[in-house]
Amino acid sequence: MVIDETAKVMAVRAGAALAAIVASPVLLVAGAYLRNRYMRWIYRDGAPAPIDKEHGQVSIHYLAVTSTIVNWLCTPSQALVSRLRRN
Repeated sequence: MVIDETAKVMAVRAGAALAAIVASPVLLVAGAYLRNRYMRWIYRDGAPAPIDKEHGQVSIHYLAVTSTIVNWLCTPSQALVSRLRRN
């Protein structure tokens, strides 16, 4: 998606927020695991870059992962995982 198309970018951000709210029970319980797996899939070897600055392109996956609502909903499970790893 071209970065200059602000209407599309805003629509994708709103869609990611809506999807996060719908999936909030799952993200509260298993958000850390799901987010880590998704990040590994986005940044895997051979995958296209999430942001292509030369062509002004941004991936929908990048907008979904950097959503603040997703971050807030994944925080409790990330805190639990970090506490379990310390013990």
